[in-house]
Amino acid sequence: MIYRLSRWSVPFLALTLLTPAPETYSPVVHLTADQDHQRLMELLHIRALRNGPDGDPKSPRAANFDESRVSASVKLPDPLVLNGGQRVSSAQQWWHERRPEIVELFDSEIYGRVPKETPNVKWEVVGTANETVANIPVITKKLVGHVDNSSYPLVAVDIQLTLSTPEKATGPVPVMMEFGLSAEALEAIRKRLSEAQRQALFGNGPKWQEEVLAMGWGYATLIPTTVQADTGQGLTEGIIGLVNKGQPRKIDDWGALRAWAWGASRALDYFETDKSVDAKQVGIEGLSRYGKAALVTMAYDSRFAIGFIGSSGAGGAKIWRRNFGEQVENVASSAEYHWMAGNFLKYAGPLDVNDLPVDQHELIALCAPRPVFISSGSQQVEGGWVDARGMFMGAVGAGPVYKLLGKKDLGTTEFPPIETALIDGDIAFRQHAGGHTTAPNWPTFLTFASRYVKGPPLAEATPSTRQVALTFDDLPVHGPLPAGMTRVDIAKSILESLQTAHAPAVYGFVNAAGIRQEPASAPVLKLWRDAQYLLGNHTFSHMDLDSNPVESFQQDLLANEQTLKDSMGSDDWHWLRFPFLHEGDTLEKHRAIDDFLAAHGYKVAEVTISFGDYAYNEPYARCLAKNDQPGLEKLKQGYLDGAAASLEQSQADAHLLYGRDIKHIMLLHIGSFETVMLPRLLDLLKQRGFGLITLPEAAGDPAYSMHPDLAAKFDGTFLEMSLAARHLTAVHNPRLSLAWLDQVCR
Repeated sequence: MIYRLSRWSVPFLALTLLTPAPETYSPVVHLTADQDHQRLMELLHIRALRNGPDGDPKSPRAANFDESRVSASVKLPDPLVLNGGQRVSSAQQWWHERRPEIVELFDSEIYGRVPKETPNVKWEVVGTANETVANIPVITKKLVGHVDNSSYPLVAVDIQLTLSTPEKATGPVPVMMEFGLSAEALEAIRKRLSEAQRQALFGNGPKWQEEVLAMGWGYATLIPTTVQADTGQGLTEGIIGLVNKGQPRKIDDWGALRAWAWGASRALDYFETDKSVDAKQVGIEGLSRYGKAALVTMAYDSRFAIGFIGSSGAGGAKIWRRNFGEQVENVASSAEYHWMAGNFLKYAGPLDVNDLPVDQHELIALCAPRPVFISSGSQQVEGGWVDARGMFMGAVGAGPVYKLLGKKDLGTTEFPPIETALIDGDIAFRQHAGGHTTAPNWPTFLTFASRYVKGPPLAEATPSTRQVALTFDDLPVHGPLPAGMTRVDIAKSILESLQTAHAPAVYGFVNAAGIRQEPASAPVLKLWRDAQYLLGNHTFSHMDLDSNPVESFQQDLLANEQTLKDSMGSDDWHWLRFPFLHEGDTLEKHRAIDDFLAAHGYKVAEVTISFGDYAYNEPYARCLAKNDQPGLEKLKQGYLDGAAASLEQSQADAHLLYGRDIKHIMLLHIGSFETVMLPRLLDLLKQRGFGLITLPEAAGDPAYSMHPDLAAKFDGTFLEMSLAARHLTAVHNPRLSLAWLDQVCR
């Protein structure tokens, strides 16, 4: 055949030869999870895998949840012994020899290798909103991280991230970032659950974001499934599929857990460019499979300052070599294998758990010396699948590495009772009484974290933002009654002052035994209610919980209820003010009364401002009896000085604890000296810029959700207990001393 070229053909042909052909890409290989799982088994020359135990206790293959059936001879690999058998004796040897060995074993056998080169991520702020969360103004940015897919355009990866920071922060803030679900996914879950199930999963207290804001920190949520799908079918897409150009994994390629951790590291890259974030103080949190990912993130990226590892179970903090709950065989199955390297399948086939070259205590050890908090729910509510004791053992096993690096371990090898916080070391553990959630452990985690993470204060509170709820104890009878004065007179005077100041719905706390002791005091409660003010429980006889059995305290509290019902009708009287602010002198007593109050629908009326106003009533009665005017003036000045000092002290303590002022609750008493001083106190509050709010409004501040977790002696104001729990010492104001009152008008 002869081709005839026209005069136009030659230049066209030359142009064609000089122009590169369009690049072609192999198409994405689509395999089901079962097909990909089988492919890896064939690469590993594995004919079959052992079946994992079943989470259904009625199954013939039910997982073990009985401690008596767990072998007592579990021997874990020593994190401080080199592969060659030599013991690690120095921090330098850990960093340069042993740690790289452990990382290599996790890379090759457990989680897979991240490619030496991964695509760049370009972050784009796609939306900014000014919001108010728990009465705190925040700025929320919605971001998308566009992963460069120029090497393989058939796979696109756009990482979803949100970041919220306090609007009034005076500098860059620490941020807690969670591996979370999208808003749409969360809403879908909520719709499928009953109210009881929602409370078990999400809790019924403040959201964790509110609690973080109460510290003056920011929060972020990374959606890990936008980095890599949570299925084996998706392994040829997402970041793993992009790097592999749509082809299936090799046996030591990274799995989803490493991919999610990679996504968290890219988010931290962005935080390093955002002036609102202190990127050196970013923590990572996750629950369940995302708890595993959070621990992997901490282990592999030393830039993360702290980790909160929630119910991470097998592949997270739980020891593999323990026959309890989920096992190696479950994670190696086609339902979960995509989290791990292909090599991991070997340990559910020809090899078993004892052949693993590492165990999960060594993953926790890779986080050292940075602080890590291991969280779990109760076996009764959450179930035993995640194995709380196994995660505790992981924390214990990491201890020697922390100690080698000059840090503190858990401090015990004994598994603690439920809701016992082990937070004095740099590894922490707490098993809460709830279900598969971190919600009940957020307050304790933040107590632990506050030792390491320090944010700037929010902008100083202004007269429009300082708020306090006034509360009065010991209705209807408190203190000595000066001659010529009645309890009704005292109540009328106090109510008149409150109404003049337009105080909203003040709570008074009742000891009904006072009516029995002084029948003429009964009208006080009616006067209080006629003023549209409210009543709460102060126990019948003002009983001290610290010096009485829990059962006696409970009976005394219940004995007070009929008076409250008669006075309050349908209004809410289920608030308790502990007499003497004693909430239990032992942890066991505190927990017992806490459970009792929850079962009976009570909320605790905490106190942040108290200056001992009750102590002025006795010297006031003496001064009146003697007509000692200098003594009276000394009392008045001392009262105002003490009140002013308490305001300053409470604000300083709040800033020390939370980096901001909070909504305060002031403790006062229905005593005789209040008739003289309450108008002056109200003027002082006004001068200091405090607005008056109700007790429920004040208690809604997220700071109160972070109740201090103490070993014993739950006594004092809420701020005093919180300082003790965090091992912080406030500078005491000498103007709060009351010793001088005993000498006045003697």
